[in-house]
Amino acid sequence: MRVNARLDDSYATKLDFLKEATQLCVSDVIKESLDRYYVEVRAEQVRKMRRLDAIVGMAGSENAPADLSSNYKKYVGQIIEEKYPQHGHR
Repeated sequence: MRVNARLDDSYATKLDFLKEATQLCVSDVIKESLDRYYVEVRAEQVRKMRRLDAIVGMAGSENAPADLSSNYKKYVGQIIEEKYPQHGHR
């Protein structure tokens, strides 16, 4: 895949720094950056899904909040808010 991106001066400076500091070409700096960001975002998604699974798994257990059956939407909503903060509070 070919990528074409416009970078303002601050991003161009960061890219130049990374090229010089790592002795990598632009393509390799971008690939390495994507790899690192992917790992970070993927790990965060897994963590959030485990939390949701934990709430679902709590149903009927002694660790479940006392109001889980009547307020499950609240608990699921909190997880969704954490997962997608860019959508804001509804």
